Amino acid sequence: MQRIIPAESNRRKIIFSSSVLFLACAVSGCDLPGGDAQQAKSDSSAANVQPDTWRNEPVSAPLQRTSAIAQIDKAEEPAPVDENPPIPSDLEITPMENAGHPEGNAELAIRYENAEVLGDAVEFAIDKREYLLKRDPKDPKRFAAMIDFDFDLFQEEQESRKRQIAEAEVSSFPVFDGRELVREEKFEFVDPEALRMARDRSTALRILPSQIALPPPPGLDPSNTLMITDLSVVQDPARTYDVCGNTGTQNGAWTFNTLMTEMANNSATGVNPSDFVENWLQSWNIPHTINSFPVPARTNINARILNAWPRHSNGKLDLGQSPMRLLAIVNRVDLRSSSRRASGYGGGGGIPINAGEGRFVFGVVDRNRNGGCSTMEFTVILEYGVPINQCTAIRSYAQQWNGLGNITLGSTAFNPALQAITDQFTLAGAGGLKPNGSAINQIRTNEIALVGYGGQIGLDPTPALSGRAPIPVGGPWELREFHLQADNMLHIVSTKNTPHHSHNNTPLLANYINSGTSTVPLTWLGAPFLTGSNFNFSVADSAVWNAPGAMNVNRHKMSLGTCNACHGGETRYNGTPAAIFPVGSTPETSFVHITPRNFNVQTHLSKFLTGTGTLSVPSSFAKKDPIAPTPTRNFGDLLRRKNDLAALSVQSCRSTAILQEALFRPIASAH
Repeated sequence: MQRIIPAESNRRKIIFSSSVLFLACAVSGCDLPGGDAQQAKSDSSAANVQPDTWRNEPVSAPLQRTSAIAQIDKAEEPAPVDENPPIPSDLEITPMENAGHPEGNAELAIRYENAEVLGDAVEFAIDKREYLLKRDPKDPKRFAAMIDFDFDLFQEEQESRKRQIAEAEVSSFPVFDGRELVREEKFEFVDPEALRMARDRSTALRILPSQIALPPPPGLDPSNTLMITDLSVVQDPARTYDVCGNTGTQNGAWTFNTLMTEMANNSATGVNPSDFVENWLQSWNIPHTINSFPVPARTNINARILNAWPRHSNGKLDLGQSPMRLLAIVNRVDLRSSSRRASGYGGGGGIPINAGEGRFVFGVVDRNRNGGCSTMEFTVILEYGVPINQCTAIRSYAQQWNGLGNITLGSTAFNPALQAITDQFTLAGAGGLKPNGSAINQIRTNEIALVGYGGQIGLDPTPALSGRAPIPVGGPWELREFHLQADNMLHIVSTKNTPHHSHNNTPLLANYINSGTSTVPLTWLGAPFLTGSNFNFSVADSAVWNAPGAMNVNRHKMSLGTCNACHGGETRYNGTPAAIFPVGSTPETSFVHITPRNFNVQTHLSKFLTGTGTLSVPSSFAKKDPIAPTPTRNFGDLLRRKNDLAALSVQSCRSTAILQEALFRPIASAH
């Protein structure tokens, strides 16, 4: 874990993570954000408070009654933390084992090419031991401190990696800049003889990223360690339930029923799980205003979901008969990151860092329209923060996922081992002091299913994308985000990292893009900026963020980080010249990366995830820039996650992991 201490007061802290993500751009000169464009925080009055209006009964029209539970429309200010911190350009470790220094046995030195944005110190921590790297007055780009380092273990690890590299089936690893594959580098090792000489003479030893990355172990298959979609898991008769076939166990560990019941945590909150779920679903019936932007009601939630959902005799939803079909269980340890507050590390007022996220992805099935049971263009993603922190514990957690690679999918041992992992973040109380004691970070929904099936149609008065007509209420694909709040209920909040669509193709957006700022704020230059919900108007390559005068390299990075363009033109395997795609390839037209599935059919994954490879053997694919004639970029997110897990789940926190930690750069993305 690192913390940068900027020049302002020299004590205001911008926090890095204490987990480890190996990104080899540390020495390769990745593009960095820059600029000092003004940001202004929105006054709390920008959040409009309206009454919730539901009761425990079927609904076919917008409700007019007032409940005791308030619906809070809230825009949340992105955390004051630098998620795109300066990247080290060089790293050295100097053995000083015979010096008897009370603070450690080695000097760690890191150079930052853009060190002018830093203060006079960088805090660096492994587990509960913290170090203060101070700026060298003779070399302002160099920061150094004494640390404790296990040279004997490091030497053993380097000798072992020398053997591993010789025996590995692959000789190089992919290097990603954020989500983009930029090149391949050969695996290397620190020459044991050079290490022994440095220890004898107390001379500096330069460390390269290629010397601490390792080939993925043979058992590291993303289909059982990162993105689990196998039917033996998502249709496990003991842990899942499918309402269409009336198969499985209604209160199984991975059912929507159980997950939401644990999230409601009735014994601690007094909230009935059925009320908890209905309160959430009824929010679609209510128009909201978030950060001054309207979020129109989508009342087809009644005809398509609520009216067809069986109820108990007391009128409450029967959660055991949920229309949610499990599509995937996803390991997002790659999203491990820093505290979300600059007020302190660990117990110092900030939220402790964690081991990323664990996700359950559901597709909503249609039990009403056409009188049958079919797939619906509606996905629900439960995104849990993994409540594990500190280097050693995070590595142990990563090794649990890695260990699934040694268990055969479909065997009697696999699903219990997977549940032992997921229980760590799904069970009631796993979230500690978070609302309801739940570890849930957010719930996100992507849907176009609530459009045009008997609901009221009107016009969103907010200007749409430049040159477009006002948007019909009900809209195109809409993404919503929900957080647990102090009243123990889920409430719609602003969708992370995405401006409101009215800002596309405007000078204000160009100003924001050119500033290089990585996190979309509530306001920009005094104007409300962060969206409420998020619309996607097209599946074409043109469905991206752009503005006249915007620098394209910044435009792409900003657009890729948004909820809609990440599902749209920036990453879509569609509309690009055929020469870039393999012969016989099929363009993608689905908006989601994980597609709703039929019973007994495994879900389809986007090329952004698998590349032109497969789930088990992911690769990358080439994508032409949707705005400019060049460049062509390469994406393959499961390949990135696979190599990240390989780097995270090996090496000791007393040796190589310290060096990996020094090269850590959190991925500035919510997706």
